[in-house]
Amino acid sequence: MKEIVIFGSTGSVGKNALDVIAQNPNGFKVKGLCVHRDTQSLRAQIKAFSPSHVCVVDEKEAEKLRGSLNGTITLFAGKTGLEEFSSVSSDISLMAIAGISCLKPLLINMKHTKRIALANKESVVTAGNFIFAQAKRNNTEIIPVDSEINALFQLCGPRHDFGKVYLTASGGALFNYKKKDLHKVNVKTVLSHPTWKMGQRITVDSATLVNKGFEVIETHYFFNLPYERIGIMLHRESTIHALVECHDGMLFACLYPPDMRIPIAFALNYPTRWPIATDRGQVKNFSLSFAPLRYNDFPLLKIILEAARRKDNALIVLNACDEVAISYFLQKKIKFTDIYKVMEYIFQHYPKKTVERIEDVFWWDTWARQRTKEYLEKLC
Repeated sequence: MKEIVIFGSTGSVGKNALDVIAQNPNGFKVKGLCVHRDTQSLRAQIKAFSPSHVCVVDEKEAEKLRGSLNGTITLFAGKTGLEEFSSVSSDISLMAIAGISCLKPLLINMKHTKRIALANKESVVTAGNFIFAQAKRNNTEIIPVDSEINALFQLCGPRHDFGKVYLTASGGALFNYKKKDLHKVNVKTVLSHPTWKMGQRITVDSATLVNKGFEVIETHYFFNLPYERIGIMLHRESTIHALVECHDGMLFACLYPPDMRIPIAFALNYPTRWPIATDRGQVKNFSLSFAPLRYNDFPLLKIILEAARRKDNALIVLNACDEVAISYFLQKKIKFTDIYKVMEYIFQHYPKKTVERIEDVFWWDTWARQRTKEYLEKLC
């Protein structure tokens, strides 16, 4: 039985992971659960899985929970507590904290676990070189959870003897909208993804295709592929998640329903496979359609891909800008099109600097958040 620690257990990925674990109770022992502030959901998870370690980043919520825990559970609270919790040893850690907040726990935890099941894009986007170098030093295995990158991993494994890979994109909730109408869309519309049920930020990023740009960067780091060998295909059904093109022109595809439990189960159980309860009807009766992606229709995707090629601090700055802008949009302070306005502005005006240390990542993240807020406050 493998011990597992879950960072972000009350989010979409965390809940799906616990569902997978519940279907395989003899395979895993949940050692630790970490949440930001949703202690109501955490209480139910504690009752169901009996972890020995629990972390609540929001200190007020942690104190509310403290009195109801029995003496066998160690509670960690606040940001300092999160770093201490990250040192809890395990066989597997599922990293499902959203945003760059995942980066420091990830780097700490690599020294204390054998495998990272990584469900966070932003850490790779902003600090991919540091993450994979430290994983190598600590002999820690990283398995991607993100559906498209996980699909490529299933198709390729450690092999790189292929010509090109393709990620698929659904186009998000606004694919059929005309550009002139985008300023009218509301939060509910943007969050109505046609095929996936995901967290709010990633759903907005799916509408702008920033999410797909981040996945291209993940692919670059996970498989050590140059960007010119990574393509994107429009595939609205979200049934095929990635394709691999061999040198002789043959294509291999990874196909499964849009259900995150499938890549999660693979990442946790790799290299073996365990059966999980999921709807297989979609792949028994399906039709497939593909089309080239019109990059000019998704200007933020173009910005992200250009930033990736610069190899400076651009991705750190844009990730922070994107996160802050989406937060403003979800709070209904700005229009959907203002996300593009602020990211374009920041991309045109950021000071280009080389990132030499991990401390530089956090410094530029803080710098970009402040500049983004200053710009957006003028629009509110």
